[in-house]
Amino acid sequence: MQTRNFLIEKSETLVEAFAREGIKEIETNVIIDKTLTGIGATYWELHLAKRPSIIIEPNVPVIIGKAEKVDNSLAVYALCTKTQVKNFLKNKSITNKKLLTTPEGFEKIRKAARELGIDIYKEFFCLFDECEKITQDVDYRPRISQPINDFFKFERKAMVSATPLEMHHPELEHQNFKIWKIVPNFDYKKNMTLIVTRSFNRTMTGRLRELIKKSQCLCVFFNSTMGINKVITYLLNNNLIKEEDYKVYCSNKSVKALRECNFKNSHENLDLPLAKINFFTCRFFSAVDIYTVTKPDILVLSDCNIPHSIVDPYTEVIQAQGRFRNKYSDGNTYNSLTVISNINEEMEVMTGEEISTMIQQFETTYQNLSLRLEESTTEVEKNAILKDLEKVRYTELLDEEGEINYFSVDNLYNEERVKGYYTSARNLHEAYEGTGHFNINFINDTGRIGEDDIIPMRKASKKQLWKKVVNHLDSLQQLVLQNPDHDITPDIEILREFEDAGYIMKAYDTIGKAAIEQADYKKGEIDKMIKAFHEQKANEQRFSPDVVRDVFKAFEQEMNNGEYIPNKVIRERLRVIFMAHGIPFKEYGVKTGLEKVYFTLTDKTIEDYYPEFKVSNANSGAYKLVAMKPELVENFSKGIRE
Repeated sequence: MQTRNFLIEKSETLVEAFAREGIKEIETNVIIDKTLTGIGATYWELHLAKRPSIIIEPNVPVIIGKAEKVDNSLAVYALCTKTQVKNFLKNKSITNKKLLTTPEGFEKIRKAARELGIDIYKEFFCLFDECEKITQDVDYRPRISQPINDFFKFERKAMVSATPLEMHHPELEHQNFKIWKIVPNFDYKKNMTLIVTRSFNRTMTGRLRELIKKSQCLCVFFNSTMGINKVITYLLNNNLIKEEDYKVYCSNKSVKALRECNFKNSHENLDLPLAKINFFTCRFFSAVDIYTVTKPDILVLSDCNIPHSIVDPYTEVIQAQGRFRNKYSDGNTYNSLTVISNINEEMEVMTGEEISTMIQQFETTYQNLSLRLEESTTEVEKNAILKDLEKVRYTELLDEEGEINYFSVDNLYNEERVKGYYTSARNLHEAYEGTGHFNINFINDTGRIGEDDIIPMRKASKKQLWKKVVNHLDSLQQLVLQNPDHDITPDIEILREFEDAGYIMKAYDTIGKAAIEQADYKKGEIDKMIKAFHEQKANEQRFSPDVVRDVFKAFEQEMNNGEYIPNKVIRERLRVIFMAHGIPFKEYGVKTGLEKVYFTLTDKTIEDYYPEFKVSNANSGAYKLVAMKPELVENFSKGIRE
């Protein structure tokens, strides 16, 4: 798609920015990438556009809030009936009708218009607001993409968002959609503190204590009802807040769940004024206009232990901090923005190529079953195959008409993109930097093993535990390489507390992570690798330049004189040399106190150094040494030079 840039000045609205370019209304087949939240795109269509419009918003609180401010509007959602929509459409006293609807509510408009003989595709302009939500939410809200086929039937239509995601629906290309990119002509970055931790609960509660002390209005964005439940319980039990000090904004289902837990101050729609501390789930992350009496502080929580709670730096965090509409004397809408997150280095993230391969396999399975369904001859066969088809993952990528839902496909790629940020503190920091929206005070608290590491390790199987221990050891080693003064002793002591961890820690110190992974964390295979390592190490030591030099000197005189050296004398001289150089060994037939020895000193050991020799069997045997191995002579020369 072609992109056209539009400059916007500080304190300028979208209407004013486009007016300078001679644009009086939102044109058709455009995606407006606003960059900034709260600059008036939906306001433009609702209040200023002299035409009937259907505006699709992601969630109910948004349409209720916007519809309340517009006389010629109707909010279409679960509580609005088809009859109400028909009465609104028939009312001739209302001009330039504005229908604000959720994606799920759009069907009521379509049916009501059809029954009245109204061609909405010609008579209405359709604006799809916060269009990235189609991609983000389609996995748990399949009907959110339901109106998309209708959307492309409108003669006049547009999409808008401050944080649009890339979309691959073929109609965007077929209908020559263009991107209108808003480019701020000023520094619009907001200050933000990003804390990445291995102890999410401890870090979160610590920051909450600080914020509650100084903030008159704290707004917490956390997409987990269970997580919010725990936070409020903690705050109440520690007398940090009273019952009347908090409000929770979430879905109707979550409201019921929280009230069953005796959290009465829960609301499915925005209930102003805000409380001292306010919690918002994802339905309030975007599009909702929040007006505050006092300047708020914002806290965004993202816990990898609750996968659906992790937030996208490029969309959800930008949207969340953009919900607040009051500008205060300093020109800001809030005091502070803090993001707290943990990470999961073991999180499996698929590449784009892997996702594509997976989808192809889903499709192949689906097609094979569909072909078998066509060929089936009995009802029993058909019913059995239909049950199998319902379980096939490919069906999750199809719309109600059985066609591929491109937003469901985009959702798969998008989820893996976001997960990738949470595999390291560095990746997450770079993602926030990449948005271009924030001046970041980055606090990396991942240098220590934390509670988020310990809890799953206690529940892990032996193999899982060993794997986690090895990963931690590897991370700690990297920290020491970056900062030699970094003290990892406390972390090592934590690891030692786990049963069987001592063995794998010794193995890591000996053969390293790659070898342990190659052994698939199997003790027998690891033991073999450790033995091979020590044998190789012992040989490397025995044939090092210093040892070869000492061996040569020990037998130099007898070799030059052509004298026989008794085996007993040879063994004694080699024993002294090996001991001096710290080479672990044992003498053949002699017991040793060493736990494990990977080299045995015998009468024939001298042959490893001197392959040219003569043997005498007199007096228990003796060697006349003729010449040292040529390659060892080189080592010997090197030893002398050093």
